[in-house]
Amino acid sequence: MNSPLRIAQKLIREQADALRALAESVGDSFQAATRLILSSRAQMVVTGIGKSGLIARKVAATLSSTGTPAVFMHPVEGVHGDLGLVDSNAVLLALSKSGHTEELVRFVGHFRRIGGHVIVICEAGQSPLAEFADVVVPIPQRPEAGPLALAPTTSTLMMLSLCDALAMALLDARGFNEEQFAKFHPDGSLGRRLLLRAADLMHAGLELPRISGSASFKDMLLEMTGKRLGMTCVVGESGHLLGVFTDGDLRRLLTRVDALTKLTAAEAWRQSRRDPSDPPVKCSTVPPTLLAVDALRLMRESEVTVLVVSTDGRTPEGIIRLQDLVRAGLG
Repeated sequence: MNSPLRIAQKLIREQADALRALAESVGDSFQAATRLILSSRAQMVVTGIGKSGLIARKVAATLSSTGTPAVFMHPVEGVHGDLGLVDSNAVLLALSKSGHTEELVRFVGHFRRIGGHVIVICEAGQSPLAEFADVVVPIPQRPEAGPLALAPTTSTLMMLSLCDALAMALLDARGFNEEQFAKFHPDGSLGRRLLLRAADLMHAGLELPRISGSASFKDMLLEMTGKRLGMTCVVGESGHLLGVFTDGDLRRLLTRVDALTKLTAAEAWRQSRRDPSDPPVKCSTVPPTLLAVDALRLMRESEVTVLVVSTDGRTPEGIIRLQDLVRAGLG
């Protein structure tokens, strides 16, 4: 009996050799398959049965998320009604090691009668499945890796690798970019970085702490306490932003002024500013359309934890905090 480690090392080496052989075998048929898919405006269909069917499900998901709309269709379900989703412009990608699986061959035959085009990925160029194909993209005939060489291992790996290559070739040909990818992955890390704007995360309306500069210091504290955001915008008579007063400013003010209750909100804000020797704040207001990830960068550069959101740079519409960005998965 071989050790588990020896089995693992041998299997991985055998599969690596198979992938190298696959890379050398990719040729004109791969390019023909790419052109056929690009020429179709219909949703692509991916199919397979057994382990090849599991790979086909993943392939359909990869294609859909990279600019080539695709759906997985089980061969048995396909001949019992699901073919109603298919029109004559559709392209079917069928995965099979042998090309002889009866249910799959029957399904592909019905698909061709509808008028769709067929791409087959399999080992056997001369097989019932290949006879229905417009394009056959072969995978090298290699033994399955593993002690018994029976379970689909190497063949499914080559199918997956070849289909990933096909998806990436299509992505490149379509000019698919990061912004488009993010639209299909809005809750993913990249989606949040490329789609979330300051306006999506800001506290606005009744949630926005705002106090007139002529209001009393006590009223300013009540506004901060009531809104529970640890800060308030201080605005002039016209509603334009004078500045932001935070909990940190309050602590700084306590070390400088004794008679706090006699201060107005505007005076409290002015006397709580940073020491003149400290680096100046680079930015305190941002537009609603600013990417949230850029707001995070500005906070770090300016060493602040809150930014005012304003279209004109003067009138506060909302505020966005560092903890809002962190909670959104950006920090």
